[in-house]
Amino acid sequence: MSNIESLSDEEEEVLVYAEFEDTVNFDKYNSIHVLGLDTKNPIFQLDDTFFTGTYENPLGTFMFFEEDPSPNTIDPLFDKLSKKNLKYISKTRKFINIQHAYVKPKEDKQEQEHQQEEQSSESDNIKPADFKSVQDALEKFKKSWEENASKE
Repeated sequence: MSNIESLSDEEEEVLVYAEFEDTVNFDKYNSIHVLGLDTKNPIFQLDDTFFTGTYENPLGTFMFFEEDPSPNTIDPLFDKLSKKNLKYISKTRKFINIQHAYVKPKEDKQEQEHQQEEQSSESDNIKPADFKSVQDALEKFKKSWEENASKE
């Protein structure tokens, strides 16, 4: 087996802490999909509800624990176990802040073309600024401001 093949067969598991801004009850969803976790803005789909995430730098380290079904105690006489005992699993510095995303339906092709034409015509009307001095620029901007104000 070559070295390249052994590298491609290996997978790295990385834990990521994800925090939803809205309260989300995961029990009511049948399917959960995460798309583009390795991209700048991953997308989370819970049934028909969409969320977008952004990676952020946390102030500290997030630690993951799980319930310990058989906790150990060194001295059973003096070490009293609490009702819920946790066991350390892992830690991470990767944090995703997740917000609700609203999906808009696609517009008609005619309406899209019309908007593109308007945008292109507006960008065609823009001319480069040619001022000889700061005073000259102020006068031209003041004049155009007054013209626009009088039109309204």
